[in-house]
This record gives sequence, structure tokens and C-alpha cells, in this order.
Amino acid sequence: MTVPWHAGCIRTWTRLATLLVGVLVLTAAQSSQNPTADPDPPARTQASTGLRIYVGMWSTHVRDLNRGLSNNWLVGVGWRGVYGGTFVNSFGNRSFTAGIQRTVARGQEDAVVPFFQYRVGVVSGYDERFISIASWLPVLPLGQLLGGLETGRAGVELGWAGLVATLGPHFRF
Repeated sequence: MTVPWHAGCIRTWTRLATLLVGVLVLTAAQSSQNPTADPDPPARTQASTGLRIYVGMWSTHVRDLNRGLSNNWLVGVGWRGVYGGTFVNSFGNRSFTAGIQRTVARGQEDAVVPFFQYRVGVVSGYDERFISIASWLPVLPLGQLLGGLETGRAGVELGWAGLVATLGPHFRF
């Protein structure tokens, strides 16, 4: 039995929203455990301003869930709130992206640290198959919400940017 695309879309959005809310709740719970602590401890500053290397990304288009996950071969870097990277988009074109990245909430340093971030920037490499304005606009605006977990120097993040959900690992230095 095939499921109509909108039913699959609702299921995907529900799962993504549940995960992001869960990350926020965990972050808030960890932050409220010690209300007298320094609001910007050195570990938090290091996590938000240190070097991050992004070494992969898998994505799915919520309008076409039958495509499954695509390996996008991302290579990127984030440093002091700025990010940039290149990947192969779902249509097989080389894309480049750059912008700012900010941490909204981050749990206290522990074995596993949840975080919630956003990115605002631009992305190239898309055409009208993705969105109609891409046929005449070579660089598109990008807004992305990210939630994830880190342990030590390794982390994984789940992202959402309008029509696309992403999953990818990163390493902090």
C-alpha cells in the first residue's frame, strides 16, 4: 500500500519536531539544574567558537519521501559562528553554502550534550526542480534549524530547512 505524500510528510514533520522539542527540553532541564552557575562557562564558549569540521550529510526531501535518504558528500567547516561547505545536492549538482551559525541552547558539559542551533546564509547549485525562483536566482537564501548531540569532540546533528531534512556528523577541535 502506498501512502499519499502528505501523510508521509506529516509523519516526517512530526518526528523532526518531536526530536527538536526533546533536545530543547533536555537542554532546558540541564541548564536549570544549576541556576547559580556562570551563564557562559569556558566549555560553552569553546563549543560555540571552536573549529568544527563537517564530514558528511544525508538528506531527504519532505515532498518526495519515496526518494529515501541521499548521501550528499558534504565537506564543511564552522568557526566562531561562521560556516561554509560544499556538497552534492539531491539533483546531482555541486552546491556551496555559507553563512552564520548560532547556538540558541546548549546543555551543560556532560557525557552527552544536547544543543539547538540555527543557520542563516546562502546556498547555490539549485534549479527550478527544487523551487521555482531558483531558475532565475543562482544563489538562494537559506534558513536552517539544527538539533543534535555531542559527546567529546564528536557530534551528530539533525537539521530542517523548509523542504529538506538532513542528518550529519561533525568533529570539534
